[in-house]
Amino acid sequence: MPAAKTGDSLALQRALRVMTGPDPTRRATRQVVRRCHQIARAALRQKKRAGSLREDVLGEDVTDLAVDAIAELFERDEKGQFPELQRYFGGQVAPSRSEGPLTEDLRRLVQSAVTDWLFEAYRAADRSLSNQIRALKRAVDQHEDLHLQRRGMVQWVELVSQRKSPRSGEKTAQTRRHPGRPMPLEALEAHLTGEVEAASSAGDLLEKAINTLRAHPDYEAAYPLTRLAQAMRAARTRVQSVTEHSGPVVHPDRPVLRPEETQACIQNTLSALRSEKRPTYVGEGKISEETYSAYFAALQERLEARFVPPADPELTHHGALMEHLSGLSKETYRDQHRARFEYLFRQARERIVDRLQDAV
Repeated sequence: MPAAKTGDSLALQRALRVMTGPDPTRRATRQVVRRCHQIARAALRQKKRAGSLREDVLGEDVTDLAVDAIAELFERDEKGQFPELQRYFGGQVAPSRSEGPLTEDLRRLVQSAVTDWLFEAYRAADRSLSNQIRALKRAVDQHEDLHLQRRGMVQWVELVSQRKSPRSGEKTAQTRRHPGRPMPLEALEAHLTGEVEAASSAGDLLEKAINTLRAHPDYEAAYPLTRLAQAMRAARTRVQSVTEHSGPVVHPDRPVLRPEETQACIQNTLSALRSEKRPTYVGEGKISEETYSAYFAALQERLEARFVPPADPELTHHGALMEHLSGLSKETYRDQHRARFEYLFRQARERIVDRLQDAV
């Protein structure tokens, strides 16, 4: 059996070389696609076993999800070549590349594509969860007894116990894990629902979740990040559904805007603003089309964090844009992007406020 695996790897090496070259063949393409699909399917199945694959949003057919997850890797350019693969491998794969490292490089590429696709799929289907995850990550970073730990392909929020070193007397951090399984999502949500009223921020509600896990030693003192965000958001939504309409009704004949209606308002506003300002920014060469697109992707996140519940008041302009311009430092943001980005934000915000006021 090892010989067969080596042969497969060598065949993959040749196929990748052909596929990243100037004239990719159908046979080589099929072989690389097949291998990438296997890797993506395995990654998704692992997420499903860990309970971090949101089947309520994406569906349950992992085979189909894997096809969607790797689709962008195999988009062709006008020459019929595969620019994503060429960019990742630095051009055409050299004949000297050994099969072992090459296979691992391909695995990392596909797993990264799966992670990115899942994030975009979740965000497109439910952008409020993205805001909740972001706020939760910040809250974990600020909590001295917690840290984020990757288990395979899944990020977990884990408790860290502090104990004194017998020699120095200094406190050392040690990951604290209780035996057993994670608390069921429905159970954690039920516990948090009773705590929402007293929790004014993501950090406060996170503290309530940690106290709940500590109080139930039969369950592990850790939780998958995405599922914890789901539980927190669901608890807030359940409470808001019975409390948010108390008080006087100004327009009893007009319904309160639903989150998806506010999202549509934001998207329509940004679409019009993007078309209007493109000649000034891109047409006059002030910024590239890629940077312009990043601006509006970040503007959408920033505006949804403000207007679509659950709000994310801690998301900054720099934080939003950094997710779309990799490695963007605060200095570079301030010197090269701040004036333009914040002008566009003000323009969009004013138009959205006017539209929302007209709607209600």
